Amino acid sequence: MRTLMIVAAFLSFAACNEVAVAPVAVATAASTDTIPLNAVQSSAGFTTQINAFRASQGMGPLRQSAELARAAQAHADDMVARAYFSHQSAGGPNGSNLLERAQSAGCNPRAVAENIAFGQKSEADVLDGWANSSGHRRNMLNGRMMDYGLGRSRNVWVLVLSSGC
Repeated sequence: MRTLMIVAAFLSFAACNEVAVAPVAVATAASTDTIPLNAVQSSAGFTTQINAFRASQGMGPLRQSAELARAAQAHADDMVARAYFSHQSAGGPNGSNLLERAQSAGCNPRAVAENIAFGQKSEADVLDGWANSSGHRRNMLNGRMMDYGLGRSRNVWVLVLSSGC
């Protein structure tokens, strides 16, 4: 089990350009650090954090998007429910890839990117992990991205960024 957790943690920080698939070990005991969050309401602090990170790199702010939050939350929930960890969701209820999931949630972006992570206990921890991973960092600092949505289900995190809906 420990090896599985290490593999999943490593894959959560793999560059987003590569598709990594690993089973997700989901905590069964309820605790405050692994409960599902309401994606739209929970990320108000995250908006401040990600925009401070972008400003420190000379980038403009992102706006929170209800559509992207729904797409992110649906993907996080699906990964937990079906015990996988990947940008691809074969047979997923909201689409098998990021663009299909965004469109299913009501967003039709020109450009879209996704960061996923496993195991972090706070928005600050997951943002720090993504900021220190070249592929995830590139997504968060992409100048075409204007909107974002954050989803969390237990210890699985999804950030969807887009050029607008």
